[in-house]
Amino acid sequence: IRSIFKGPTNYMSLGFLPIKDNTVIRPGNVIGRPNHDVWKIDNPEELRQWFQKAFPRMNFSKENGVLSDEEWERFLKEEGTYFPHCRYTNGVALSSVDKRCGVVLVGDALHSYPPDIGQGVNSGLCDAVELGKALENANLSISRKEDSSKQQLLGDALNFFEVNRLKETKALIRLARFGSPYQYNQPMPLDKLGKKLWTLNVLTRVILNKVSFGIIPPAAILLSQDANLSFRQVMLRSDLVTFGLGTFVSWILKKLFWKKLVSIWV
Repeated sequence: IRSIFKGPTNYMSLGFLPIKDNTVIRPGNVIGRPNHDVWKIDNPEELRQWFQKAFPRMNFSKENGVLSDEEWERFLKEEGTYFPHCRYTNGVALSSVDKRCGVVLVGDALHSYPPDIGQGVNSGLCDAVELGKALENANLSISRKEDSSKQQLLGDALNFFEVNRLKETKALIRLARFGSPYQYNQPMPLDKLGKKLWTLNVLTRVILNKVSFGIIPPAAILLSQDANLSFRQVMLRSDLVTFGLGTFVSWILKKLFWKKLVSIWV
């Protein structure tokens, strides 16, 4: 739910996750920048009035409102949290010298990013699945006597997982950065410009995909919905379209302005 305030320090979004049972309390997330006006409020009644003005469709009145006085006070005491930056670690796995024991990172320990692209749980499950495949032929017995048919050491299996999964992780983080970064309608001028350019980019790729009968892939955020594609495949296809569009635009600009630039230079 978007607030009626549209300024850079008073615009806010309320995020609600769907709940099957309508009789239980439905939690909501307040999404705003760190310099938002609401974080400067230190009085429960003032806070309630601010939300009532910002979201007039919601019943935040003092009498029979959806939130009690205790909830407003609890909100003021909470420090909140931040969306994580898009990042990953290069150190995916570590094993002992004899390669018979080790430590491996998966899920949020390996990569973290905001929930913009909706791939948090999916990427963590993919890490677990790929780790399982890497360990299929590994001898997990310390004594190496329990399963003599599996001669691959644990450390070698973890190194194999690290080499392959790190490539996928880098593609995932690139997708998180460029996939859908403006869905919260950030109010800063640069954010608004960025959203318009991002929307133009997505629409251009969708149109090209339609007129080419699927030969040209759509935007990366749409490609990521295809369960048959890895994150590397998604970003590779997206990069190829980016290169093609960049080459075409450069050719157009050269045709339009090259002669003028040459005449000016001469």
